[in-house]
Amino acid sequence: MNPIERAGLLRQEADVVLRELRVNEIVSEYGTLTPTGSYFLDVMVYPDIDFCISELSVEQLFGIGGKLAASPLIYEVVFKKSNDESLPGGLYLKPRIQYGNWERPWKIDFWSLADEVIEQKMAPMRRFKQAMTVALRQQIIHYKVSILTPGGRTPMYSGYFVYKAFIDEGLTDPRQVTEYLIANGIRMDNTP
Repeated sequence: MNPIERAGLLRQEADVVLRELRVNEIVSEYGTLTPTGSYFLDVMVYPDIDFCISELSVEQLFGIGGKLAASPLIYEVVFKKSNDESLPGGLYLKPRIQYGNWERPWKIDFWSLADEVIEQKMAPMRRFKQAMTVALRQQIIHYKVSILTPGGRTPMYSGYFVYKAFIDEGLTDPRQVTEYLIANGIRMDNTP
């Protein structure tokens, strides 16, 4: 399958996974769910869905985790507290899901953050989404597929800089985009 077909299938499967796990229904009992990342921008190249959730207590986040873990599709749930200065007080929940047939299992990244932090993180994502054209979406998807690591994912923390390179910087040459990512501290395991 070509990269655009891959992205389309991943998006369809993501919506099925979210529906099967009842994510919106479960999270709405606790707070507001905000899609972000490649799911929000519709440029998915591996089975990963990112969300921010309004600030919750550890107990509330574990309540969500427990309800999600009741699904037979979920085989692991990871929790951690943020030590990243850009995510102050952040709490992280990551269920891993057995679904589909990809090189890796599905996962959902939930970051519980203060509303002002979510707004700060979402401002560039909304800008990227507004600027996204069909041509930019295709370039981004093709580039992201070209840099998939041996583990079947894009390099850690690369997404934001990929979007920034194509949308804000106007880069189109994959080598220039890779140089831009490296200059911004992204470790590239599979450079085009």
